[in-house]
Amino acid sequence: MDGFHMATQSWSSRAPSPPRLLVPPPAVDRNGAPVSSISQSKNLDFESSGFANSDFLKTVTYDNFMTRNAMVEWKYGQRWTAQNILPFLFLGPVTAARSRDFLRGNGITMLLAVRDTKSAHARLLGSKAAQELDIPYSTLDTTGNQELIAAFPRGIEIINAHLSATYHQNQDEPTLTNRSTPGRVLVFCESGNERSAAMVVAYIMAMYSMDVIKAIQLVQAQRFAVAFDDPTKLLLQTYDSILRARRDVFRSSKQNNSTSDKATTQPYPVTSRKLSKRTLDDTCDDGEMEVDGVEVWNGNDRRRGAAPFCDDVGLRR
Repeated sequence: MDGFHMATQSWSSRAPSPPRLLVPPPAVDRNGAPVSSISQSKNLDFESSGFANSDFLKTVTYDNFMTRNAMVEWKYGQRWTAQNILPFLFLGPVTAARSRDFLRGNGITMLLAVRDTKSAHARLLGSKAAQELDIPYSTLDTTGNQELIAAFPRGIEIINAHLSATYHQNQDEPTLTNRSTPGRVLVFCESGNERSAAMVVAYIMAMYSMDVIKAIQLVQAQRFAVAFDDPTKLLLQTYDSILRARRDVFRSSKQNNSTSDKATTQPYPVTSRKLSKRTLDDTCDDGEMEVDGVEVWNGNDRRRGAAPFCDDVGLRR
């Protein structure tokens, strides 16, 4: 009996897995330099991100944040130092966090270590240089990369809280461009290419409403050594979906509040019909119904499922 049936599509014996997230290389200009930039106006709605202490970004976000694209100039030895992803955000390995010359020369005002819990217990990512220079040191400890998605919001809050506080302290000391600037945060892990890089990508997605592919391309354009495996890329893609949902909820709530405020100022009351539960007629309106898992519209199939097997007429003969 089984011989009279054949598969309608190709089958695999491996365990099911989600589709891969392919990140293409960024577009390049006529000089071969990657076209990666953050060019945002002051009208960007940072409030919709849902994160506090983001008011300083309205002032420091101007023109193009990408002062140079290092992808075409990358050398292997640069993986052991940190790169400037944003004017106030550096990404690098633990060797950069332990370098007094680097911390002092680049004006780093806070360190954020993204580390595994085992590394935390072994105290492998400490920085005596930060203690000697009196630089604040914060950590995000996770037992695995899958816990990063829960640690991203806390890391973003830590970064924004420090930058906002430093920004307000420095308002009386404007830079050469007559603009107040925040501090400078170094985000690092063992290699500077995995957990800490994911944290920086999550920050860019959250604060600048950038999708996951463009955010990864932007970080890689500044630190070419960054490498994300498939689970980490899917994790970042999931966090991107969460951020988009949060923005939609925020905008919808803001619009509803605005509508309710207008309603309270109307001179005449607005009548509303009494809400009631949906009936079967409301659910199956205009003859729509479901039969054996297939939606039917006036007796005709609206959507047909794909059968996994079909009869092989040739074998029957």
